[in-house]
Amino acid sequence: MFYNHQSLLKSLGTMILNYEKENVKENGYDLRICGDKYWRVIGQAELPEIKSSLEELKFDNYAILEPNNTYLFESCEEVSMPSDTIGIMTLRSTLARNGFIAPPTVIDAGYKGKIIIALSTLRGGKLKKGMGVIHLLFSRLESPTEKVYQGAYQGGKLI
Repeated sequence: MFYNHQSLLKSLGTMILNYEKENVKENGYDLRICGDKYWRVIGQAELPEIKSSLEELKFDNYAILEPNNTYLFESCEEVSMPSDTIGIMTLRSTLARNGFIAPPTVIDAGYKGKIIIALSTLRGGKLKKGMGVIHLLFSRLESPTEKVYQGAYQGGKLI
């Protein structure tokens, strides 16, 4: 079952930290991009052995995105996922209609920290610091999981 607007409002300060109340939507929360820097994914990955390299870019008022590239951003928000809840990230439709793409991504039960947001652009463009780019849906599991996330990306590791 997905969280509704009123359930999300109740989760502010516990499950969603560093939040903006107006980013709570009808059935999800709009994650914002923040930080002093963002990263362009470069190089050729040979997974799982070799991961891509990153080019660090200064994030002033706008992030400048070149066509046919993938960028990583840090969310303004942090999450503290309960053992009975997962998050599903999807791109906000405004960005999709303007040529941006983002892979659907799961935030596992037990994850704590900022979210690293991957965005690609087909046409290029600029994104303003602090704007909402990802619609995050929360879904309650049928019962708390016995195996919560304790992986390498806990806390917002880039790659």
